[in-house]
Amino acid sequence: MKKIKFLFILGFFATFFWGCEDNATSFPSSDKPVLTLATTEIYGAPNKKFEIKAALADDLGLKTIRIQIPELSLDKIISFKTDPLVTTYDLSYFFEVPADRGTSETFKIILTVTDVSGNSEVKDINLRLDGEFNAPAIAMNTPKEGAIILVSSGSQMTINFTVNDNSGIDFVQVECVALGINDVITLTGSPQSYTFNKIYNLPVTSENFVLKVTAKDKFIIPNTGTLNVNFKIDNAYPTEYQAIYLCDQPKGTDLTTDAVGVPMYFHTKTGQEFEFKYFANADNKEVYFLGQNSDFGPYLFGYKASGSLKAGLDSGPIILPTKGYYKIKVNPVTLVYTAVKYTPSSTVYANIANGLWHDNAALRRTFVSICGGGIKDATWDTWDAWLQTGLHLANNADNAYQLVGEITLTGTMEATFTGQWWDPSWRLIKNGIATKSPGANGNEKYPAVPGVYKVVLDTELERAFITRK
Repeated sequence: MKKIKFLFILGFFATFFWGCEDNATSFPSSDKPVLTLATTEIYGAPNKKFEIKAALADDLGLKTIRIQIPELSLDKIISFKTDPLVTTYDLSYFFEVPADRGTSETFKIILTVTDVSGNSEVKDINLRLDGEFNAPAIAMNTPKEGAIILVSSGSQMTINFTVNDNSGIDFVQVECVALGINDVITLTGSPQSYTFNKIYNLPVTSENFVLKVTAKDKFIIPNTGTLNVNFKIDNAYPTEYQAIYLCDQPKGTDLTTDAVGVPMYFHTKTGQEFEFKYFANADNKEVYFLGQNSDFGPYLFGYKASGSLKAGLDSGPIILPTKGYYKIKVNPVTLVYTAVKYTPSSTVYANIANGLWHDNAALRRTFVSICGGGIKDATWDTWDAWLQTGLHLANNADNAYQLVGEITLTGTMEATFTGQWWDPSWRLIKNGIATKSPGANGNEKYPAVPGVYKVVLDTELERAFITRK
């Protein structure tokens, strides 16, 4: 009997307790939650994230928001705490479209918001995968980044660039606040390509400037591209140069198409006297000296008279009369030069085409190949350099101090020319210098357009020339 009474009392209190619990977690009826979409259509693309945005509100409290795209296996539930109740919430949810979906596909994003009273509101968002998210591409022709424009009274500058965009171009803006330039060109017909070309008057000054180009496309959600170009206006030739370059290309040649070594950086400098070692590969070789490495202007030095330089874009070349090695000294301030032919005495690496890898040094024969990055088939292992015979250099029949070959660049490159276990080796550091004594200088990274290039390693000059084929 006592046992029965005990069980009765226990059951009573359990029922009372659970009843209290049910009352504590139940909520009175309320209005439906409010679901406000940021947009009813979203543009996405395969392998790209997009954002789902909405504002949620409920007069009593929010319970969950469910996000569904059944075809993309998205079913996400976000639950809200009830102590305290959440009455408003700004939804910002990112989702990445699988890479294997097609750009012509469309889907429904289903949003379901439920409040603590059990009321729900459902809304759909259209998802399209034909979105265009690339900003307009701006290609500056003139002035180039880092350009120096030499001016006098009445000087002018041409601004020329091209804009390309798949969805069509809305407008282009050209700005240089310091020069009072602010041109906005609104385009009609949504052209996919546009070329800007205009001449501006320049002040006689010596200052640095920034030219800003902005372009916006006509996609439903517009993309904007910008390009800043730093340039300098100068009203006189400098009285001090950090570097001078030797150029053996015809005047007007584009000096930005090769990867390494054109034009050639100086060897030594004393005050404002720059010394070069140079190999003229033919009689009557024409050379110029430049105060910049990307163009013939503005600082160009050529022939005036024997031993004298002329400064100016109308300068003619200095002519080296016979084939061979020269030591050339140039002073761009005093405008004097000397060019003396000499016979090299450095090591000749002969017959490298018949090299042999061997663990026994006595049986080893020297070869020279390439280790590096951004070069097809190249690694940083000298064994791989030996195995990849397409990277091997050969002797230049016309010059015992030059090793030549051909490589395919895949992008920004860095290299060391090497034999077995880095013996011998020439590390390609900055300014086209290929040196056996690099010290603390690491391999320089050289931007390059992918393609096939000719390679010349001049072991006498310790210079590399990697030029577009």
